[in-house]
Amino acid sequence: MLDDDENECESVPLPIQTFLWRQTNPFLGAKIGKLHEASCVTFERVVVQNILHGLSPSLSDAIQSVSRWRFVKAAFPHIVQCCASLIAEESENAAAAAASSDMESPTTPTPMGQSLQKILYILHWLLLDSANECNETESGKVGTLG
Repeated sequence: MLDDDENECESVPLPIQTFLWRQTNPFLGAKIGKLHEASCVTFERVVVQNILHGLSPSLSDAIQSVSRWRFVKAAFPHIVQCCASLIAEESENAAAAAASSDMESPTTPTPMGQSLQKILYILHWLLLDSANECNETESGKVGTLG
């Protein structure tokens, strides 16, 4: 149990923290647009697929210096924030469409945007699949995730 507590207190390298905040930043204010889509694609490539090609050498080195599970745990609150922002935006758009509609019956639901679909997929992976995948990756190093 002490080992788990020690792992919880380990800090995440600054290049990883900076990367996560840069990907999250577009979701903290402006309307949803191309930056959001790019951040979602980057989150998927780096967090879910573990593709480090195209990242700065310092970020690649930092990600490789920590366990995949630790990186995934560090990314989790950022993914949740992005997901919440996209859901709020979708909700506002649906409310605006309903308010502008003169129809008394409920309007047909609009399809989800690509960014929301992608971030929900990433959240799904984080919640349901990441522990198993990271455990398989780490099984050669450590028997359990920490």
